[in-house]
Amino acid sequence: MMPQAVPATAPASAVLSVRNLSIDAKAADGSPIHLVQDVSFDVYEHEVLGLVGESGSGKSLTMLAVLGLLGPGLKIVSGSISLRGQELTTLSFAELQKVRGKTVSIIFQDPLTTLNPVLRIGEQIAEAIRLHNPGKSKAEVRSRVIELLTLVGIPNPERRATQFPNEFSGGMRQRVVIAMAMANEPDLLIADEPTTALDVTIQAQVMQVLAEVRARTGAAMVLITHDLGLVSEYADRLTVMYSGRIVEQAPGEQLFADPRHPYTAGLIASLPQIDHKVAALYSIPGFVPDPRKRPSGCPFHPRCAIGRDRPECSGTEPALREVAPARGVACHYFEETPAWLEQQRAISAIPAEAGAATEGDSKVVLKVDNLQKVFNIGGPAFRAHKLKALRNVSFELRSGKTLGIVGESGCGKSTLARVLLRLADASGGEVFLNGSPLFKLRGNALRQRRRDLQVVFQDPYSSLDPRMKIHDVIAEPLRIAGSYSGQRVDELLEYVGLPPEAGQRRSPEFSGGQRQRIAIARSLALNPDVLILDEAVSALDVSIQAQIINLLMKLQQEMGLTYVFISHDLSVVRHISDEVMVMYLGRVIEQGATEDVFDRPSHPYTRALLAAIPQIGGKSDMEGLIAKGDLPNPMNPPSGCNFRTRCPRATAFCAESEPPLVAHGHPGHEAACHFALT
Repeated sequence: MMPQAVPATAPASAVLSVRNLSIDAKAADGSPIHLVQDVSFDVYEHEVLGLVGESGSGKSLTMLAVLGLLGPGLKIVSGSISLRGQELTTLSFAELQKVRGKTVSIIFQDPLTTLNPVLRIGEQIAEAIRLHNPGKSKAEVRSRVIELLTLVGIPNPERRATQFPNEFSGGMRQRVVIAMAMANEPDLLIADEPTTALDVTIQAQVMQVLAEVRARTGAAMVLITHDLGLVSEYADRLTVMYSGRIVEQAPGEQLFADPRHPYTAGLIASLPQIDHKVAALYSIPGFVPDPRKRPSGCPFHPRCAIGRDRPECSGTEPALREVAPARGVACHYFEETPAWLEQQRAISAIPAEAGAATEGDSKVVLKVDNLQKVFNIGGPAFRAHKLKALRNVSFELRSGKTLGIVGESGCGKSTLARVLLRLADASGGEVFLNGSPLFKLRGNALRQRRRDLQVVFQDPYSSLDPRMKIHDVIAEPLRIAGSYSGQRVDELLEYVGLPPEAGQRRSPEFSGGQRQRIAIARSLALNPDVLILDEAVSALDVSIQAQIINLLMKLQQEMGLTYVFISHDLSVVRHISDEVMVMYLGRVIEQGATEDVFDRPSHPYTRALLAAIPQIGGKSDMEGLIAKGDLPNPMNPPSGCNFRTRCPRATAFCAESEPPLVAHGHPGHEAACHFALT
């Protein structure tokens, strides 16, 4: 392993300095598994360092080592971690407890699991304060709790401090976690995927809160994420990790404008574009290597378009060397990366071909007419409330087309999918599948019709039974239908790019992207007409996401599939969808052709969603349009237009009547707004 070219000592202005850090685990035979190798970087005063890379690259593991939170069986075998000049690797557990939460704090990905569900919010924040300030009185601690809740933008902090985590939305829970992390004004804040579980509008709010809190306290931050748009907007410098090593370091603007490592360039090239559709996304071939079977030489060379067939790349591991001021790259042929990326961008700029068929040439496969779903909340001992999860939802979807459904959590997207699949009963309206009413079917007739409507869920890890061989997982619907064929299973594996031998393995032996391919193969077993994809790529890294999106589009072209594509990632929706439907509090508030909705959005909510998308190369020029606050309580929605409490254009008239969904602009483009935008 070649050493990295880094300074031997930490710069005076560095809050955190990591030098030649290596972390190992032990294999079953006692041999070492090198998880993190020779990692060195600095975090300076007041800056945000972005740490990016695919799952398994070592990002989170490196920062857990900084906090002294490595799990059993993991060990720092070499290197130094210095926080404000204090060496952390030699501290005892009790000494590290005095550092965590005081000098350095962390914000984890999921606020729901970070917070204790049986303790009030105020008590949890107070605990973080008292731990490092035992001399503070009860009144002083409470005053500090209220101050912190106010700082992170939680309204009515005195009342909210007495509530439990389940009474908060996802965005509000993450604000509480930020308040806990900032309770003792740490010098360094580690944010590990702090917005991955949040909608794009709430993500923008949380990142704004983080920026405001850091501006007040002066804390430096390490932002760990696979969202390149997010780090482009908020990070001052970036460190790119791959297979346990740093492969590139650079100021954020320089790295995105001119990446030098082929891996960095591949990640950037894999991103879907929000401003136009392309014929196909670039996807980095293969997967991050298993650390137990890391290839010789450069660990990226088997996936690299530049070094795949070069002996030096397969024989010698490149050192991280300085190629320009404040820029380091670990690549033998980094000079060739800009030309490769330029070529790839030219290929990606080829627009997607418009569908040859007109509306009259393709039949309506799925028709939804005034669909409604009402949940009765409460019972005899409590006052009953009605939650209108779906309100008069209507659309038509033609054969071979994709309908993208977008909106924040709680807008009704997944409820719509459950009702379409007959996993929940509708309260009104009708669904027609190939012209036949779906809700009137019962028993065997319903089972037969369900073959035409299949689903791919969000989480590939929980979608597949880990005890079953993949062959049996895919064959299960065929056996239930009485049409099992081993050859058919092998064909399905081939469709999704997996060899027949994969059928003899079990799901834990596959990566997330491979598991999602298997889930897609299973959903295609009975030759469905419509595939419902519920956040089917949101749990995947950007490069694996591109592979799955390309696969879905290929299958659609070859098999004539029709998709209902549910997602909160508008860039992906833009790339894959022919039509888009925007939902808010159970109602469709805008729908139309993808180009109309994205290029000429009529509803302020649609513009708010687009404005909140992180942009590569800087902040969106529509930043002022971002919706404020959280989704209203669906059991007590605002009068008139439900969006008016968050709308920058709302007037008193908006509270008086709910706007109808009417035509606006091009044919088929509809919006529900009294003051539809042009």
